[in-house]
Amino acid sequence: MVLDDYLEQDIPLKPLLKILGLPRSSYYYQPTGTKAGKRKAKVFYKDGTPVSKDVLIADIKDLLSQEFVDYGYFKTYVHLKNELSYAIGSTRTYQIMKENKLLKFQRNKQKRKNRNWVKDLVPKVEHPFSFLEFDIKFAYIQGTRTNVMILTVIDVFSRWNLGHYIANSIKKEDVINLFEQISSEHQMPERFIVRNDNGSQFVASQVQEYFVENNIIQEFTKPSTPQQNAHIESYHSIMESAICQRFEFKDLDDFNETMDRFRKFYNFDRIHGGLEFTSPAKFLKKHGFDMKRKAA
Repeated sequence: MVLDDYLEQDIPLKPLLKILGLPRSSYYYQPTGTKAGKRKAKVFYKDGTPVSKDVLIADIKDLLSQEFVDYGYFKTYVHLKNELSYAIGSTRTYQIMKENKLLKFQRNKQKRKNRNWVKDLVPKVEHPFSFLEFDIKFAYIQGTRTNVMILTVIDVFSRWNLGHYIANSIKKEDVINLFEQISSEHQMPERFIVRNDNGSQFVASQVQEYFVENNIIQEFTKPSTPQQNAHIESYHSIMESAICQRFEFKDLDDFNETMDRFRKFYNFDRIHGGLEFTSPAKFLKKHGFDMKRKAA
């Protein structure tokens, strides 16, 4: 006896289905004759216009690729909503970023590299240009009321200033370009060591890879230990006293010209207590390196 036979005997449907153990959906189900297909791709709305998920992901990646943007999912959601006019919630933003490994902890995990930390507080240096220190210092331009950044590289053995780069902002590409310039102007050893702190320009993957590719060993000072980078810190102290506290500058060009003159004086004329009270140039000459003044 089938279900319809019971119904013809005027037995109520609801208790009948309960007795037979059948769900109501099974009774009312009507086949459509088609197979179930894939769910349609999710559409998002940007400024009232439907866009695909790929477009949304591209917009998130574009935001996170910008310099200094370290947003988590919620700030990313706020940006999508307020700046790009997306109709999206914070939870959905989190889910999409997680699926595509764009969450903050996922990005940091991918970028993190093992660093070669400083082992000796004072480096043991026996030859010129075998051990370099570099760092960034800020200076104030009174005429424009702005700060500028000075990236300087010095030789620990002789305190020779190998080069500097001055700009309103310094990026990882500028670090690489300065070392390329130094390599073209000085006869550097095939292998040498550079020491720096943990500034974002120095820990960047592109900079670390550049040093590895050029057979240069990069050392990182431990956080909050400027004494591990004492030679460049000493140079910055000299610069502060001789330049920043004595002069005012009308613009960046004025500051650049002053720093170029100071670099020549520092390398060729300024006596240094740690160099037997001679200049870096005279100290290097004692060790077989005749530095030409025009190369400063």
